[in-house]
This record gives sequence, structure tokens and C-alpha cells, in this order.
Amino acid sequence: MKSGRFVFSVLFGVASLAMSAGAYAQDHSILSGMPGYKVDGRKVVDFGNFQDGGVFYCKPDVTCSEKNIGFDEQGHLAAEGKVTSINYSTSSSAGTLAVFRNYENAIKGLGGRRLTYTHGHEGSNVFLLEKKNVKIWVVLENNYDSGYKLTYIEGKPMQQVVTAGQLSDAIAKKGYATIYINFENNKSDIKSDAKPTLDEVVGLLKKTPDLKISVDGHTDNVGAANTNKKLSQSRAQSVVNALVASGIDAKRLQSKGLGSEVPVADNRTEEGRAKNRRVELVKVK
Repeated sequence: MKSGRFVFSVLFGVASLAMSAGAYAQDHSILSGMPGYKVDGRKVVDFGNFQDGGVFYCKPDVTCSEKNIGFDEQGHLAAEGKVTSINYSTSSSAGTLAVFRNYENAIKGLGGRRLTYTHGHEGSNVFLLEKKNVKIWVVLENNYDSGYKLTYIEGKPMQQVVTAGQLSDAIAKKGYATIYINFENNKSDIKSDAKPTLDEVVGLLKKTPDLKISVDGHTDNVGAANTNKKLSQSRAQSVVNALVASGIDAKRLQSKGLGSEVPVADNRTEEGRAKNRRVELVKVK
């Protein structure tokens, strides 16, 4: 019974959104740490994804898939955005069950839900919150009495501000220009926030009627190479289709999928993988 009272008393501290500076200054603004636990490490990446997990299960013996929000077809958490990872440690453990129940109930209290399934309360679980129309994935890694880890992925696409003039300059100097187009997860559907960038590409092509380009799709190295190559091809073709729909002659356009074969940054880091997921507009002679 003593441990039961501890669990419920902790709940109010965990779910608190308004935290004072000082002891909890390194906590995330959404959830605080368990009483008796201290922040033992904190890392923030402005744009990245979750790197610590393998395959997640969304039902007993059923791996998560692209049908589950934020996951890819292989069951990995693929959500992208601002990533905050916080390690907590303690010399006086409340127990892994207390940690799991408190965060599960706290997230439910904030309107969130658990996305994944584990046998028991230990292991890694993914939760989803929506705050001001922003999806926030919270990963609780809860394996040891000595501590646990929370990772927050605040969903946002990689943004790019580019003009037709900048694209023209890049093609003149290097023979190609790089753009970042946001697609639906593991699909070739172009997201609506890509319209300003595509409009600039259309503007470039209309101002230079003799210019012919190959739209080359690139991915990072996460997942199977053949799958990535097919996906990059279909995404490149989607960009071509969008340009044609905006009045560009299809004869001036080609599409090519290169998958992860031509990286421009280190695939071992979140930032590198984000840079490698790109579209290049290559001048065709």
C-alpha cells in the first residue's frame, strides 16, 4: 500500500505543465521528472528523428507500420522534428512500474494516448500528444530501476526558403540545385507546405524556357536500399507531375530515383540524414 500512495502522489508532479526554475530547469516543458530522480543528460536536436529504438509493436505480436502515426513500414518510429532526449537517474528507485504508470496516466491526463504495445511495463513505449495542432511523440525507455529516458519528437517538417534566383544561381555554378520537399511518411504524396518551393521552381523554368532538368530523388540510408530507391523514384516523379500540372512542358523534365546512393552528409547523425533526404534539380545538356 505504501508504494501505491507513492505512485498517485507522484502523478501530479509528473503531469504539471508549469514548472519553476531550479530543480526542474532541465525538464521538458510538457512533463517533469519523477520526484527523487535527477536529470543525468540532455540533448536537443533542432531537426531529427528517434535513433535509439528498433522495431515497435502496436498490437500483441503485430509490428507497427506506416498505418500507425509516425511509423514506417518496418515498424520503426520515423517521426521527424525537434528532438529532445532527457536521461533521468536515481539512487532511490520508485521502480519501473511506478515510472510507467505515472507517465502513462500523466499523458492520458493531457489528452494523449499510448501507441505501442509491450508485454508488461518495462521496455520502450511510444505515446502521442497533440498540442496546438502539433503532434508530439514521447518515447519512454524504462528498463532499469536506476533510471529511465524520455525522448520528445515535436513534429515539424524541414523548412526551406528558396527563390527562383537562388535556384538559377546554383544551377549556373554547380549544374544543379538542391530543394527540400516534404512528403507524406513513406509515400510519394507531396505535402501542402511544399507549394512555395515548387512555385519558385515553376518560376525558374518559366523564366528560362530553354532549361531542361532531371528531378533526382535522394533518401537517407534508413531502411532497405531497394525500398529507398523505389520511394525516391516515385517522389521524384511526383515533383515532375506537380511541375507539369503548373504548366511546364513534360518534355523538359526527367525523373530519377537514386535512393541512398549519393549522400551529401553523414548518415550517422540526425542532421546528416535530414540533409540527405532531398531533391536535386540537375541541368540536362
